[in-house]
Amino acid sequence: MLAGVWTIYRKELVDTLRDRKTLIFMLLIPTLAIPAMFAALEKIVSSSTQKQALERVRIAADEPSRARYRQLVHAWFLQSPLADGLRIATSPVMRSLIDPAQLGALGEIPPEIFTDPAVFAAWTRAAAAKAREGVDSGEGPPADVHLPPEMVHEVVAFYEVAFKGLGLIEFVDPGSLTMSAAPVETLPRALAGDAPARAAASAIKAKTIHGYLIAPEQAAEAARAGPTVELTLLHDSTLRLSEEARRRVQTVLERVNERLVQARLRARDLDRDFLTPLRMRDGMDLATESQIALSYIGGILPYFVIAFAFLGGMYPAIDLGAGEKERNTLETLILSPSTRAEIAIGKFLVITTTALTAAVAGLASIAISVRYVAPPALLRNFDLNIEPATAVMIGLLAIPPAVAFAGLFLAISIYARSFKEAQNYMAPLQFVLILPALAPMLPGLELNWKMALIPLVNVSMLSKDFLKGDTHWGYYALTLFSCGVLAAGCVAYAVRQFHREDVLFRS
Repeated sequence: MLAGVWTIYRKELVDTLRDRKTLIFMLLIPTLAIPAMFAALEKIVSSSTQKQALERVRIAADEPSRARYRQLVHAWFLQSPLADGLRIATSPVMRSLIDPAQLGALGEIPPEIFTDPAVFAAWTRAAAAKAREGVDSGEGPPADVHLPPEMVHEVVAFYEVAFKGLGLIEFVDPGSLTMSAAPVETLPRALAGDAPARAAASAIKAKTIHGYLIAPEQAAEAARAGPTVELTLLHDSTLRLSEEARRRVQTVLERVNERLVQARLRARDLDRDFLTPLRMRDGMDLATESQIALSYIGGILPYFVIAFAFLGGMYPAIDLGAGEKERNTLETLILSPSTRAEIAIGKFLVITTTALTAAVAGLASIAISVRYVAPPALLRNFDLNIEPATAVMIGLLAIPPAVAFAGLFLAISIYARSFKEAQNYMAPLQFVLILPALAPMLPGLELNWKMALIPLVNVSMLSKDFLKGDTHWGYYALTLFSCGVLAAGCVAYAVRQFHREDVLFRS
């Protein structure tokens, strides 16, 4: 029997590989789809990140609220190391020592930024406008700029507070707002009687502004010890720029709070630990950063393994069953010396080969794409270190779904009357794949012997553990066994169909 199966397998595999569509589904799509997706994602993320980072938001606020908000940001700036550095760099002594041609942007810094919050705000707006022009012209930020970690922290803080939190905010007079055709029916209780707030809410919904700011008088005295001062920002979290306005103002308050807390502690000769009497010690996690990152990836990877095995096996299976019926070549194969069982098993092995090849090619493509093509912004917080043994184990996980799909597809293809009918039967199965792939993401769900007996779900659960380095060979054996039993049942069904002429030759 083995000789007959091998003959059928070799013949069908050669015929299958001659079909361009099979090669596309088996190799081209799994190999090129992921790099193309990551390359497109890199371009989209890079473009949208630059544009959103320099996008201007419009916030309605009366002049006193604007002045208090500017004062908070300006006070934060004056206490920053960057302000100290700028004072030194723009001082008359340094200007006399530096060649005027080398001053560059330093020569454009007005000295009033250290004394007048309004001048400081105008300076940040001008800097933001230049940055926007650079991005629009395609210049982008300078590359290969290496700074000490302490300086990086201060530059990021300045960017978040002064640049995005002030320079990229355009303040609007609330008196210029008018009610839109669809006024807001309800307001937060604290603003229920505020007519400007009602007009601002209507403008936010109409997307003409993105927020409405109220800074009370006490905000100017926030540096002194006293009760917490609340700033109000009316916004709509379902609108992108309105939510962006909220994030920017929230970030400003958080950064300003850090400085104010430090100033209050220094005034009372207290250490920062005074605020945290108890805390958990850091660095006690047994999992490495790489294991944590791989655990997250383990929740996504199974979907690709299953999807690529599905795509790699579906088209060859349709062609080997329903396709041969349409081409009238099945009769010739049945008249050969091979038995019906040998024919079914040979076709099953061919489908398994194409499905497994597609899954392994897809996994290799993902690994290469993550290493060389993926957007750096997506990998910045991931320390990925995949050992060769882990890569081999992930590759072994492609075998169970390939086997299961091969048996299932063969049974459907032999039963179907035509190529199109087989496609109609198999297409809905793509939606079923989503449920097993989501298994690792469900809270409280862990791999056990019962889960290991559920086809495809077991593959999803095992991938997460294998990526973390937890090798459960017993569960893998159960996974392979359950998928093999499913495939064996489907192949047995296909063999029975091969003995039914009303199925093989129906039209």
